Amino acid sequence: MATSIFDNKAIMPDDSMVETAIAETIPLWNNLKKHVAENYSGIISEWKMYTKKSGWSLVFRKAKRTLFYFVPCEKHFIIAFVLGEKAVKTAMESSISNKARKEIADADFCAMGYSFFVYVKNDSDLEDVKILLKIKEEAA
Repeated sequence: MATSIFDNKAIMPDDSMVETAIAETIPLWNNLKKHVAENYSGIISEWKMYTKKSGWSLVFRKAKRTLFYFVPCEKHFIIAFVLGEKAVKTAMESSISNKARKEIADADFCAMGYSFFVYVKNDSDLEDVKILLKIKEEAA
């Protein structure tokens, strides 16, 4: 099963498909989109499907730098981050939840940094995403 609920390469998700899939977490997603639009300039997003295993994700970039990946799932969504060592240290010293700290502590290291997910199911999860996004942006 793919990480994303959308795993058919021939069908790129649209807003109505996302709304149906993530169900009651759509207000959280709309809140995050609004937050990004109001607080970060020059952000573009585009749907990408890298592999069948990962499925479709919406990639948010500023210039050539990826900020995060939005991964729609059944009744929730995931925000995937890749943070460098400095940003990880800052995140671990921030006010993020213990749940988010554990995700970072367990993160896999890849060529670009530490890769981890924040599973967004409630307001607290969304706050973690906002804090991590700010850290990512400031680490540039």
